[in-house]
Amino acid sequence: MAKPKRSSGGSGLRKNHGPKRHLFHDLKPMVHIIAESGLLSKYYAYESWSLACQARGVKTPRKEDFNSFILLKTKKEKDEYFKSLAAK
Repeated sequence: MAKPKRSSGGSGLRKNHGPKRHLFHDLKPMVHIIAESGLLSKYYAYESWSLACQARGVKTPRKEDFNSFILLKTKKEKDEYFKSLAAK
């Protein structure tokens, strides 16, 4: 009677799955440009911005405030803008 083969393997060779591919390596500079423009920010859409304002204590965020917020460049300026909105 032959012994059944164990399925757990244990001491077998590790299977290699081929080389790693860097498929979108050429697009990396473009991703940085898009990120700096603010398109990847969670505050790019008015709905998410208004929810963030409400979480910070602003009861009625306005579309005009959002339009001026979009024009800000740095994160520090945006944080200061949120603080000034909450103070109004």
